[in-house]
Amino acid sequence: MPRPVRILVVDDNHLIRTLLCLILEGAGHLAAGAESGPAALELAPTFRPDLLLVDEVMPEMPGAEVIRCLRRSRDLRLARVPVIGISGHPGASRALLAAGANAFLAKPVQEVPLLDAVDRALVPRIGLDPAARHAS
Repeated sequence: MPRPVRILVVDDNHLIRTLLCLILEGAGHLAAGAESGPAALELAPTFRPDLLLVDEVMPEMPGAEVIRCLRRSRDLRLARVPVIGISGHPGASRALLAAGANAFLAKPVQEVPLLDAVDRALVPRIGLDPAARHAS
């Protein structure tokens, strides 16, 4: 059996971070949360995520800067990890995508669009068949 997909959720809002982790875990993924950009950058090398969900508006470091740091990482795995940007603020999608996010979801994030975006982001990474999750 393949290992679960590891997803790091980066959001300064505890409730949103917890809800996203619960949705991802309910779909069979292994989720961890980070409350800030610096915390995410510290956790990422040891957690070894297959994907990140990154909020744009956070007090210590905006999500776009988190993504730029990942993309400049000497760890090629982290530099190439798929990132889905999330935000409820107008214009955030532009900043996140310009920084290197692979996709964007507007808050409030709904379960089905979230899991679909995760599946799409992981197809080239681990060969996940998006139809497989929906077939059962």
